[in-house]
Amino acid sequence: MDLHNMSHTENQHDFQPQRMRVLLVEDSILLRDTMMDILEGAFGLQFEGHAATQADAIALLKRQAYDMLILDIELAQGNGFEVLKATQSPDYPYPRPVYIIFTNHAYPQYRLLAKQLGVEHFFDKSMDFDVAMETIEEEARKFAES
Repeated sequence: MDLHNMSHTENQHDFQPQRMRVLLVEDSILLRDTMMDILEGAFGLQFEGHAATQADAIALLKRQAYDMLILDIELAQGNGFEVLKATQSPDYPYPRPVYIIFTNHAYPQYRLLAKQLGVEHFFDKSMDFDVAMETIEEEARKFAES
C-alpha cells in the first residue's frame, strides 16, 4: 500500500477516549444491576467484569488488568478488603487500580483500614449513593482525558 497516495481521511484516526476498565465486586444482584445501568453510559467507563465473592473477584483480577475496583466489604463469601489486598501482593502482575469502597458497613474501623490500604474513595450505600455515582463518573472522565 502506498501511504503517500492515501487520502487524509484514510490516514486519520478517529479519536477514541481511553476507557476505564472496571471490576464491580458486589453480592447484591439488584444493586449491581442498578449501578451498572446508571453508569453504563458514563464517558470513559467500561464494566469489564463483576463478582459476588472474594474468590471470583480474585480469579478475575488474575486474568486481566482493571483500572478501577468498586468493592463492597461484606460479600456472599469473603470480603472486599481481601480482594483489594490481592492487587497489592508482590506477584500481582498489573498496575494498581483506583479503589472505591461502596458498603452498608461504613464503620470507623473499616474507614481506617480502607485509608491504611490506600482506598481513594469510601462511600456508605445508604447515604452516599448519588455522590458515589458522581465520583465514579468523574474518575472515569479524568482517566479518559489523561
